[in-house]
Amino acid sequence: MTYSAKVKLIYINDTPPQYSETFPGILDEHTITIEAPAQDLNVHQYFALFKSFLRAIDFTEYNIMDGACGVAFGEFNTEDNMKKLMEEYDLQDKQHYSDSDFCAMEAMETEIRDLKAKLSRIENPGNPNYTDEEMDAMMPWNGMDAMMPWGGLVPGSDEAVKQGCRCPILDNQEMPDGRKWVNGDCPIHGKKK
Repeated sequence: MTYSAKVKLIYINDTPPQYSETFPGILDEHTITIEAPAQDLNVHQYFALFKSFLRAIDFTEYNIMDGACGVAFGEFNTEDNMKKLMEEYDLQDKQHYSDSDFCAMEAMETEIRDLKAKLSRIENPGNPNYTDEEMDAMMPWNGMDAMMPWGGLVPGSDEAVKQGCRCPILDNQEMPDGRKWVNGDCPIHGKKK
């Protein structure tokens, strides 16, 4: 018996017809179907097929690439596999910096984050919450440990609480590590005056 398979991608837009002078080219109520034999497709061909499908439903080239990178370098992938992929596609940084160059770059990045935070506070003087820029400035991103936000002590985590963290615990459970709620009076994560 011969193996036979096919893959079918379907997009259905069942929006009732409405003419728009602003967007006269928008189609209402349409269906896009892409079908291909699947028995001999490799992973690259599957992604090329899905890319064609996404282009057909009006995603831009950049959005598609961004989505693919999110899949390849997402938080649920192992660091070893991500490094292997970076080597395979020659995505490694070719420049080699000295320790003093690295320290100078890190200091500059910190200064930029601090300036953005100050500008954000000036633009939002009555905001009782920290702005995204202020949160970025408070996060102790270390260039050597950039994959571990908060220096490994995530606000509200058991490890941080043991060391005196006063940030919300329940509110932070569902938040990604890079975006946690922080209490201003927290001795670890609070805003340093």
